[in-house]
Amino acid sequence: MNQKKLRPNARQKGYLYILISAVLWGTLPIFSTLSYRYGSDALTSAAMRSYLSCAIFLIWMLANGSLKKLKLREIPFYLIYGVVAGGCTFACYMTAIEHLSIAMAAILLYTSPAFVILINRVVYKEPITRVKLLAVLCTFGGCLLVLQAYHVEILAHNLPWVGVGLAAGVCFSMTTVVGKKAKEYHDGRFNAGMMCIFGSLVFLAVKPPWSVAAISFRLWLCFGGLAVFGTVLAYMVYLKGLDIVADGGSASIIATLEPIVGSVFGVIFFGDKLEVPQIFGILLVVIGVSLPILCDFEFRQKTNLRSYGKEHCHVTKT
Repeated sequence: MNQKKLRPNARQKGYLYILISAVLWGTLPIFSTLSYRYGSDALTSAAMRSYLSCAIFLIWMLANGSLKKLKLREIPFYLIYGVVAGGCTFACYMTAIEHLSIAMAAILLYTSPAFVILINRVVYKEPITRVKLLAVLCTFGGCLLVLQAYHVEILAHNLPWVGVGLAAGVCFSMTTVVGKKAKEYHDGRFNAGMMCIFGSLVFLAVKPPWSVAAISFRLWLCFGGLAVFGTVLAYMVYLKGLDIVADGGSASIIATLEPIVGSVFGVIFFGDKLEVPQIFGILLVVIGVSLPILCDFEFRQKTNLRSYGKEHCHVTKT
C-alpha cells in the first residue's frame, strides 16, 4: 500500500502551526503579569508590546524588501485590520489580565471561535458543521467553567472587566475573519507584519512612546517577551497555518488551546489555584480543540484509501 498517501498532509502541518501559535500566545500572561509586578500597567505593557512588535516587523520587512509589496490601495484595509485585530485586542486583553486572573482573561479572549464561525458563515459562507458546533459547545462550556461562571458573585464583582475580556475576544476574532481576506493579498508573514505595524497606531493617541517612563532592564525583558514570543512569532505562525488550513472556524477553535496553556502557566509560575470544575472545563476545551483535527484527519485518511483503491483497481485492469 502506498504509505505516502496516508501520511499527514499539508493540512496537518497547518494545524501544527496553529497549535504552536497557541503555545506562544500562552506565554502572554506570564510576561504581562511579570511586567505588572515590575511596575508597569496594562496600557503601558500593551503599548510597548505593540511598539516593539512594530519595530521588529519594520526592520525585518525593510531588510528583505517585502515592504515594497504593499500597494497604496491596500493601506485602508490593513489599517482597519491592524487597529481592530491588533491594537484593540492588545489593549483589551492586557487590561483584562490586569484586573482578572490569568485564566479568566485567557478564557474570555477565546470566546472568539464562536464569533469567527458565525461571521464566517455570513461573510464567507463557511458551513457550520456538527463537528464545529460540538467543538464550540465544548470550548465555550469549558470556558464558562474555567471562568467560574458557577460563582455568580465573582462574575458580578468583575462584570465590567469581563466585558473588556469579551471585547478582546470579538477583536481577536478579526485576526481570523479578516486574515482570511488578507491572504488574498499577501502571505501570512506579510499580513502579520502589517497587522502589528498598523495596530501600533492605536497607542500613539493614548500612550505615545515619549510618555513612557524610564524602563528597567527587567521590564525590557518582559516587554521583549510580549513582543517576540506572544506577538511576532505567534501571529506569523498562526497566519501561516491559516494560509494552509483555510477553514477559519476550525483554525480559531484549535487556537483555543492558548487559554489552557495560559492557565497551566499561571498554576506553575504564579501559584494560581484551579477548582475541580475548572479542571473539568480545561478537559472540555482540549476535547473541543481536538475534534476538528481528528475528524479532518479521519476524513482525509478515508479519502486517501478510496483514492488508492480506485488507482489500484485501474492498474489491475490494465
